[in-house]
Amino acid sequence: MEIGRFPNKLKKYRSTAGYSQKKVASMLGLANTSLISRWEQGKVLPSIKHIFHLSHIYHTLPHILFDSFWKSIHPEDSLLTHDGSFNTNETYCL
Repeated sequence: MEIGRFPNKLKKYRSTAGYSQKKVASMLGLANTSLISRWEQGKVLPSIKHIFHLSHIYHTLPHILFDSFWKSIHPEDSLLTHDGSFNTNETYCL
């Protein structure tokens, strides 16, 4: 992971959902798309509020949007198994 960057899948999930940056900015109550662009480029990390809102908009879990970043923080932890199901052998405080 490049220092000062926050790798993410925001653009992928936005595109898959069929939304423009302008539409997502509007859904989040933002005045323009500059933050959306900076988040997607990994220049800045969205607030926790925005991360959860984005995960709701894109119908996915927050750690999926930031999987590389999540793994860099918790390389030994995985909420999902190799087949995409939840790991029920571990207890996590979410």
